[in-house]
Amino acid sequence: MKNKKRSSNEMTKLEQDSGAKRQKQSVELDLICPITHELPFDPVHAEDGSLYERQAIEEYFVTTTKSEGKVRSPVKGVMIGTSIFAAPHIKNTIEGLISNDVITGDLANKWKERAEEKKYADDLIKDAENGDKIAMFNLGACYFIGVEGFKEDLKQAYKWFKEANAAGCVDGTAMEGECLLKGHGVEKDKDTGLLYLGMAEGQGSDYAAYFIGEYFSREGQGLNKKMLARKMLEKVVNGNYTHKNLNAAGKERANALLDRLKS
Repeated sequence: MKNKKRSSNEMTKLEQDSGAKRQKQSVELDLICPITHELPFDPVHAEDGSLYERQAIEEYFVTTTKSEGKVRSPVKGVMIGTSIFAAPHIKNTIEGLISNDVITGDLANKWKERAEEKKYADDLIKDAENGDKIAMFNLGACYFIGVEGFKEDLKQAYKWFKEANAAGCVDGTAMEGECLLKGHGVEKDKDTGLLYLGMAEGQGSDYAAYFIGEYFSREGQGLNKKMLARKMLEKVVNGNYTHKNLNAAGKERANALLDRLKS
């Protein structure tokens, strides 16, 4: 009898565990964006009643063929308008489910990463707006590359590099110079761009030295300019700068340009 009772209790526990697992999977399926297959961090409802990540459904609307201003729903196949409706209560629900370990694993971890990324972005913007020159530069870099939750936006990048330069950030001077030299987010101004790059290089920026070397290593430059390019790139490769922010890929490009100039 004891064995039968124990077997019955074990069976009941298994059934309960199985039911809880099915319930958890059902909750996750109800909340997952059908486009990204992840939990939406900025959830919205579309006109088909389905839940989506805002950026994913907005991109779908932009890239999908329209008929009289309507598109085919990615879930239900019916034609719908492109209006979307914020769902902050869904975000609160997801956050609560993750906090209470109802949703775990990769889905939860990716959502937490997004939350950390958002906090970093908010703090960075706040610090930059409060006059922190390093934050200004880093914010410009995020916009320039399109990382840390920021979309690539060269106009915003230039704005913050200019602010960083005005605040006395050497790397901000270098990047404002680069933007002006190549017309990134601002009207091209070669002379002012080179002036800023020269100022930044003189203050020890390897960014500036690389950009100067890269610019004057191009075809069509005179011998003196190519000698200057070689000098700048050699200093970059040898690490002769106090402001060392050029990444490994940048140093490899500097090496390749230097080899080409020597050949």
